Amino acid sequence: MENNEILNAVAMMNGATLRIAKLIGSPINEQLPVPMTISEIADTDVAEPGEKVYYFSNRDDDPDEIYYVDTTSGVMTVVNRSPVSDTELTFQGLNSRLEYVLVDSILASPDTNVLARKKNHIAQGMDKLELKLVLDALVASADVSSISIPSGGDLYDTIMDAKHAVEDYGDDFVLLCGSAVKEKIDTYDKDQAGSFYYRVGIKQMLKDAGVKPIKVFGTVTTGTAADNVADTGVERRLLSSSTFILVARNSTIADGKPLHFVRRKISADIAKLMGADVDNTQRALIVNPTPVNVSGSNTLAYGVFGYESIIWCIKNRKAVVKSANLASIL
Repeated sequence: MENNEILNAVAMMNGATLRIAKLIGSPINEQLPVPMTISEIADTDVAEPGEKVYYFSNRDDDPDEIYYVDTTSGVMTVVNRSPVSDTELTFQGLNSRLEYVLVDSILASPDTNVLARKKNHIAQGMDKLELKLVLDALVASADVSSISIPSGGDLYDTIMDAKHAVEDYGDDFVLLCGSAVKEKIDTYDKDQAGSFYYRVGIKQMLKDAGVKPIKVFGTVTTGTAADNVADTGVERRLLSSSTFILVARNSTIADGKPLHFVRRKISADIAKLMGADVDNTQRALIVNPTPVNVSGSNTLAYGVFGYESIIWCIKNRKAVVKSANLASIL
């Protein structure tokens, strides 16, 4: 066999090897996705483009009044009632950072799904930010009651106090737990084994009381350090590890769950103009064609970013209670 034929055969073998190369698995992403916790505590809805959304900003606190009819005169007692005021909610736009991947890097890598994974990563981050915004609103609201550790009490007593605080207003409870609270629930029975004088298994107690614990974990970073805003550019927990929020999802005084979460619909026509793929959560995930402007220079790369428009509100504060910092008993 001539030298040229040998070289050609080797080249063909090398080419075949490249064509049958396999990429096993996918890169590990330690930023774990969070469960769809918002759907556990909030009714979700979609608003059409341009549609306005209102909610009742005041409670109807009129007492229940029933009077006997005067059997002599038949006169009815007349009471003037004022309508409950409403407030328009303002949608908030959320967008991710513009992430980019160099074209050379894509062509040189066996990882051909890098853009798809970047889109999924952005969607995951926006899920986290949605949840954090809702939880922060509950924690910051002066209208949501806060439960302190009872004198001489522990986690069991604190959770029971929280349940008693809302059970007049609803049932079917969900307990959103910071990571340290959930870990204490997991080890509570063993931790207290030496002082048990009666059956007090905390997991069974939660089950019997209709309380579903959900661990809220993970972190998210918002904005950039250059924004000069207090909470931007810093990685923060979705919920403080040493707190919990108890929500009664089936209210006896209001329709539906105590929170409402609304997404602005992105129509097919608008999505086409944006060059975006829109998922069932009305989130636009957009791949920018090359070139991408990076620090003022056109760069041979593909860009990826996400956008959505959302609002949320607390409809029934009586069905929600939050804990103080429980670090001293965890």
